[in-house]
Amino acid sequence: MSQISRRLFFLLLGALIPSVINDKTDAATTKKSTPTPTPTPKKKKKKPTPTPTGKKPSASPEAKPTQSGVIEGVFIAKSAELKLRQPKVFYLKDSFGISTGYSLTRTSKGVVAFSTRCTHAGAPTNVSGSQLLCPAHGSIFNPESGEVIRGPALDPLKSYRIIEINEEVRIVIS
Repeated sequence: MSQISRRLFFLLLGALIPSVINDKTDAATTKKSTPTPTPTPKKKKKKPTPTPTGKKPSASPEAKPTQSGVIEGVFIAKSAELKLRQPKVFYLKDSFGISTGYSLTRTSKGVVAFSTRCTHAGAPTNVSGSQLLCPAHGSIFNPESGEVIRGPALDPLKSYRIIEINEEVRIVIS
């Protein structure tokens, strides 16, 4: 008899719990209606029209000081440290003290920078000759374009904007 009463108890409990939960959620979601404020119309600002300067953009644009006199980007290397078509890895620490690697290569068009994290498994790549090699699974990347030369990685390395000014190479991380 005790077996039947236990079954009956759980059956009734299973039937009552969903209705109790629904009642509580209905009470929690029911709000008193309050009038919603109407937004005030804003005046549209005219965007300035860019004027052509006739100059062609380069791979390493010159950094211009902002109105406060601060130069854009973070110093990562001296210009003299980068030789033509020879990738070199530099490390920066973030505000948490975590070191992140960046591959810098001087090309005929200027300096280019890429993340050293493999896009396949996230392992850091190493310079191997004139290429970036992922030791985890053997992916190979072109240090001048970030493109995959050999997989298993499918996506190119993340690129960063570089500014070269006053014999300094600065990286813009955003």
